[in-house]
Amino acid sequence: MGKKIEELVRPDIKKIASYVPGKPMEELQRALGINIERVVKLASNENPLGPSPKVVEAIKRCADKISRYPEGPGYYLKNKISEVFNQPDETIILGSGSSEIISMGMELFVNPGEEVIYPTPSFLIYKILVYKIGAVPVEVPLRDDFTYDMNMFLKKITPKTKLIILCNPNNPTGTIIYKQQIEEFMKQVPDDIIIISDEAYREYVDTEDFGTAYPYIYKKNVIITRTFSKIYGLAGLRIGFGIARKEIIEFMERIRPPFNTTIPAQEAAIAALDDQEHVKRSFQNNIKGRDYLYNAFNSLCIDYIPTQANFILCKIPNAVEIVRELEKRGIIIRCGIGAGPDYVRITIGTEKENALLIKNLKELLGVK
Repeated sequence: MGKKIEELVRPDIKKIASYVPGKPMEELQRALGINIERVVKLASNENPLGPSPKVVEAIKRCADKISRYPEGPGYYLKNKISEVFNQPDETIILGSGSSEIISMGMELFVNPGEEVIYPTPSFLIYKILVYKIGAVPVEVPLRDDFTYDMNMFLKKITPKTKLIILCNPNNPTGTIIYKQQIEEFMKQVPDDIIIISDEAYREYVDTEDFGTAYPYIYKKNVIITRTFSKIYGLAGLRIGFGIARKEIIEFMERIRPPFNTTIPAQEAAIAALDDQEHVKRSFQNNIKGRDYLYNAFNSLCIDYIPTQANFILCKIPNAVEIVRELEKRGIIIRCGIGAGPDYVRITIGTEKENALLIKNLKELLGVK
């Protein structure tokens, strides 16, 4: 045999570390022998209430169709998204999760050697996708309190800058870009730069001062990405969508993988959008759980970042050890998310799950 595989791999790819998701519940069952029914997963920002019952019924109804290829562009789901979000069908594209939309946007516009600007700490997939296309990653640190400094994004722009990613609300911090911030940023960013606004957690926002990129779809080269993995409870089906001007979507459709979203995923997403009561219940559960955890963290003297998402970034002494001990008790939270060695990200769960987490944290921290 000739060269080693490592010698044949593109240099850019060697810079990438594999994405490590929140630990699956099944892994605790395999590794520690804990009954999966007893495992509480608060690591991957999933909806603790699960999907709408209408979603489950929709999946059952379409089960006998899975021997057929799906309707590629997703006509009926696009139509439903258009109805709910008040956007024309031709401004919508579907993806296998919103991360595929982000990937398509980068592949469409960014040439090897051009720069992509994004925040840090943020969704770890951004750096992976930048290296995947041979581009140059340019990271913009959040402030010490993990809030956005939009002037820093503007200062990082060079003649090589092709695309800027904004994660709003940001993962893993839960912080947002405010209306005035996005307005000033959009005024100053050059017109030839593509802006991807990853708004996966938009449905959890409860402030009117949230700076969504929607008003700029027809003013700038903006692509907004949304997902059904979070408040809609469809993480296991991999379905998301993007919204942009018609001419941008037309080019994105040229590189969209054929049949990239399955029949069950499309049908489930339609059913999820049809059950806005379930969305409201999920939102209310999140607000209630957030406030409970805030109060509990205050009583435990645990520092945390106020959130506009369905998770809370906390600073816990000896975080790695605490995470390990929680797993032994059947509770999964997330560390190693780029915010610092003692930071953990905790998904807001059900009332019972949140109480169980706090009970065990008290015991591990030696608080009575």
